[in-house]
Formats: sequence, C-alpha cells, structure tokens
Amino acid sequence: MKSVWTDNLKTDEEKQRFKNSVLASSSVLERLDEILLKMQDDQDGIERNTKIYDMPNWDYRQAHLNGFKDCLHKVRFLINLDQGK
Repeated sequence: MKSVWTDNLKTDEEKQRFKNSVLASSSVLERLDEILLKMQDDQDGIERNTKIYDMPNWDYRQAHLNGFKDCLHKVRFLINLDQGK
C-alpha cells in the first residue's frame, strides 16, 4: 500500500485503522482497477484510429487523451495495494 494513503494521519493508531479499512476493501479496488484498465484500453483504441487526424484540432484532442491516460495510470498505481508492482 502506498504511503500517500496515510500521510495525512497523525497517529500510528489512525494509520493502522485506515490501512486496515483500505485492505478490507481490496476486492473493490481490484474491480476499480479492472474498470480503469478497460477505460485505458478504450482510449488506446481511439488513438490508433487514423481518422482522428481528419478532425479539426486533432492535436488538442490528442493532448486531452494523453492527459486522461496519464491520470488513469496514476490512479491505477495508487490503488495497487501490492508494493511489488
């Protein structure tokens, strides 16, 4: 579990209680990761479609897609409770 989850908590007891709560929700976080991965795959499909270049301002759309994919990656990293990954 990433330490950012408990950085705002003051005592070790608060940190442990919160950590236990997050770990108890691991199945929810795993499902969320699956949903985010599907969203990431959908975005990859949009990017590979060459018709995107026929659109006006495609470069702004591409910048938006890049930012969205970066956000998905960061959230997936945060919710991954396995320190090894």
